Amino acid sequence: MLRFLFLIVLLVLGHEQVSANPRYSDPDGCLSCHAYEGLSFIDEQGVLRSATIDSSHYASSLHGSVPCKDCHREVINYPHKVENTEVDCSESCHVEEPSEGVKYTHDPIHKEMDKSVHSGGWYKGLTGGNRLEEIETEQDPSCRRCHSNTLYIPEAQLEKFKEDFDHAETECGNCHQGKAWMGQFGGHILRRLIGRRWNNQENNQMCIDCHGDHEKMRDVKQEDPETLEEHPPSDRFVYSTDTYAKTLHGRLIADDSAYGASCIDCHAPLAWKHDIRSYTDSESASHPDNLPETCGQSDCHGYTKKPGNEGFTLTDMHNLTLVNLADFKQPLEEESLRGSAWFWSIWPLLLFGVIFIVGSFIWWLLYRNTKKIIPIVGGDRFERVMVGRKGKAGRKKAVVKKPAVKRDAKPKSEVKETKAAVKPDSSEPIVEKDKPVMPDKAETDISKVDNDTNNKGA
Repeated sequence: MLRFLFLIVLLVLGHEQVSANPRYSDPDGCLSCHAYEGLSFIDEQGVLRSATIDSSHYASSLHGSVPCKDCHREVINYPHKVENTEVDCSESCHVEEPSEGVKYTHDPIHKEMDKSVHSGGWYKGLTGGNRLEEIETEQDPSCRRCHSNTLYIPEAQLEKFKEDFDHAETECGNCHQGKAWMGQFGGHILRRLIGRRWNNQENNQMCIDCHGDHEKMRDVKQEDPETLEEHPPSDRFVYSTDTYAKTLHGRLIADDSAYGASCIDCHAPLAWKHDIRSYTDSESASHPDNLPETCGQSDCHGYTKKPGNEGFTLTDMHNLTLVNLADFKQPLEEESLRGSAWFWSIWPLLLFGVIFIVGSFIWWLLYRNTKKIIPIVGGDRFERVMVGRKGKAGRKKAVVKKPAVKRDAKPKSEVKETKAAVKPDSSEPIVEKDKPVMPDKAETDISKVDNDTNNKGA
């Protein structure tokens, strides 16, 4: 009897485990209203906003297991006051880290970012209504400007997830049911076993969204580390994304290669990837003294830690000489000109141009009426070899006339005697010197008959 009851209990518990309800992440009942479609309104700034939340999307997102009031802690009554909906990203959540059982919090990330060049960015007091205010007034990015509550499984990697985990809905789904499992826990496995949620292209795009806006970067105020005075940014800072794109690292990542280094790989390679500091800071990963360690990370340039490789590690990845002067929006600024290799390379070309202009002017003054102009270098040889004319020296010799030789005049009587002696006798036949003497026709016929007779006899 006891065995029978024990079997019944096992069957009931097993059935309950297999048909477990999907995880429900709305214990406060917020989605009872916010799940409705069409909850749109116009706020005080005249902006049309939506209060509708896609419950299935939220359950499959990064914060899918976080109850709403873990972030919006002051919301108690309806209608909600704006100040009660403010979010502080450094607060802890009700979600417990499973290995140690402690509450999860972003506070270590906030502390790391507080030491970086982006320390002025908002991390608390965030609401849907002040998003535009932040974009228009703040130069440092807040948490939400770089991060959003996206799906745990990115759409770009969804096909790969289905291919590698095609058993998720069968073997795993027998126990772990519901979209929450497929969305969150399945995404967790994807992130750990397949690869990072963000690839290098996506990492760089977060930086390019801000640093690629040249006009916005010109409005940034930088602080001098010694005098602590604010000053406008340099062109090296303004065009940092352009110069990086010209390097080998930038080209490799543009081709989706795993061998290229992203912005984060060089500027914040350790810890939570938020400790981005100026290269003048001695603790910065891009400080000249720390470059051997930064460039010598695993799967990178391991030989940079050895002595004698300083020339390689000190290569400027944001040198303005990498950028064409025409790419500058204000190319005639002094700093842009002095920092461009195109500007310095134009000086020798300008020198040759001046020589050409001066030479052309001299020719116009002195030689423009000359019928024929022969180049000084190679002109004489061209005339002799290619054209077949006498060279300049040969023509000068031909022009020089020989002096006439004077002869004594002969008397008229001697001239007449000479003509008479030269005159031929009219009785003798005149034979032209150049023409051969033709034989008589009769002699030709006789010789022809003799030749025929000899040929027959033969």
